[in-house]
Amino acid sequence: LMVPIALFTPMMGQNVLIKAFVVVVIGGMGSVTGAVVVGIAIGLLEVLLRSLLIDGFAQAIIYSLMIVMLLIRPQGLFQP
Repeated sequence: LMVPIALFTPMMGQNVLIKAFVVVVIGGMGSVTGAVVVGIAIGLLEVLLRSLLIDGFAQAIIYSLMIVMLLIRPQGLFQP
């Protein structure tokens, strides 16, 4: 749907795919409830951090959160 507005490139959905990966990893693989809860939380956190910090720092904090979550609880917050 974006092709008439923007140029078509193979990397068009890369940022959305990476954010979805972060949500699934933190929420727990196979947990729909975890994906919904963490998706909303990450979205709100990202908006809050972007309003307070530079965009790059907001992304770095979200990825750091994923790394910390993997170290503390590798199966995710919500187990299926």
